[in-house]
Amino acid sequence: MKKNVILFSGVIILFMFATLSAQSCDILYFCERYDTEMGEVNAGDRFYSGNLTVMTLLAAPVYYTKIYIQLDKYNPRNGEFEYYSDVEFTVEPDMDYMYFNDVYFGEKGFYRVFMLDPTKNNIVSAIVEII
Repeated sequence: MKKNVILFSGVIILFMFATLSAQSCDILYFCERYDTEMGEVNAGDRFYSGNLTVMTLLAAPVYYTKIYIQLDKYNPRNGEFEYYSDVEFTVEPDMDYMYFNDVYFGEKGFYRVFMLDPTKNNIVSAIVEII
């Protein structure tokens, strides 16, 4: 009985550490829109073409006042992602949770989406499918 309690406690502790480390990294994700009262509306990784909202949650404040959201579209002919477009946004340096409305995904396909600093270095990225 004592072994089971110790084993069970160990599993719970491991689960707690795994959960903490999984939440301590930067993430970028997508939703149809962001509402100040409801939050993210219809978050996912597969959408119809048009405008989407790009969301970011960073482990630390962004530090910059200007960032870029860059889209690279997958080209199945050569098997590579190619530059598609970018949009500049103004942010507050102390922000760690941000949303960027009306990012246009005009064509079907897979997009690699980057949040870039003012010198175009990657902060965080993710992939989304447009159908």
